[in-house]
Amino acid sequence: MTDRNTPSPVPRLATPAPTPPVPRWIGAAVLPPAGGTETGGEESGPGYGLTALGPVHAQRKAREWALVLQSSDMWHLVQLTRAGWVLLVRDEDYLKASRAIDRYEAENRDWPPRPQRERPRHPQSAFAAMVFAALALFFTITGPAAGASAWFRRGTAVADMMLQTEPWRAVTALTLHADTAHVLGNVISGTIFGSAVQRRLGPGGAALAIVTSGALGNVANALWHRGVLGQGHASIGASTAVFGAIGLLVTTQLLLDRTHAAGMKRTIWQRVAPVVGGLALLGALGASPRADLGAHLFGLLVGGVIGLAAGLGLRGKATSRRRWLQPALGAVAALLVVGSWQLAWIR
Repeated sequence: MTDRNTPSPVPRLATPAPTPPVPRWIGAAVLPPAGGTETGGEESGPGYGLTALGPVHAQRKAREWALVLQSSDMWHLVQLTRAGWVLLVRDEDYLKASRAIDRYEAENRDWPPRPQRERPRHPQSAFAAMVFAALALFFTITGPAAGASAWFRRGTAVADMMLQTEPWRAVTALTLHADTAHVLGNVISGTIFGSAVQRRLGPGGAALAIVTSGALGNVANALWHRGVLGQGHASIGASTAVFGAIGLLVTTQLLLDRTHAAGMKRTIWQRVAPVVGGLALLGALGASPRADLGAHLFGLLVGGVIGLAAGLGLRGKATSRRRWLQPALGAVAALLVVGSWQLAWIR
């Protein structure tokens, strides 16, 4: 409420002072405004000569405004009314106070800055689902491991044979599965993680990176068993490649995901969260009694290394507009699988 001799402009933040029957005061005792009546205590309200700024619904916002006025040495009072929280100021301070609050709101409109989430480099695609569906279809040809078909005799990743004369087994073993539950588990998890990888590397790039991760993971697992443990080993299943996809996600997120706002450093948790997530998935999905933990671990590690190289190459660069690139990378991945099986049958 304002004095009749005082002009009453109405900026965005100002409203007439409400006069509830029993106002609630926040703060110390009220000083008498110039030319007005003394006020104070739970049963008194503002007298003439005061104008209200507000209302706002959050008490925190009202206290922020109070700090702004306090920094300018302006008398004020925070009051809770039926309409919300208001700040009472002297009429003669009204314009100065409202402008100070307007400046504060303008300067802090975008603070704190919102985190900038990663923008996927490539659109969603059904490519990963189609690839792993083809893997399930291939299982109807090879049959389960219990059938001991020629596919398993020629394609299983037997450590001695793979490391000495038949390196293609590192790839062919990725397409063989022990039973229906084995292949369905890899199809479902592979589709999920493969789809996420292709949003970052593209469908062709993801296919090549995942196949390479799985193959090199099988090689590393064989080297571990023969060179370190001194024992033979045989492995089948696409789970090595699935964990390669998880490793790809971990390191590409570390390099490509922009979860921090511009000019702000990442927290320690933001840095280690992808790694912790990858290890948690390894424990949850890859450490069952029947699982080949070594293959899963080495798939994860190799995928992480490949993802690190891919992330460094793509960081700060726009998505390539060369339309032939993704089909070419996908063709290389398909050639690795088909060519490995051709070598397995020729041998």
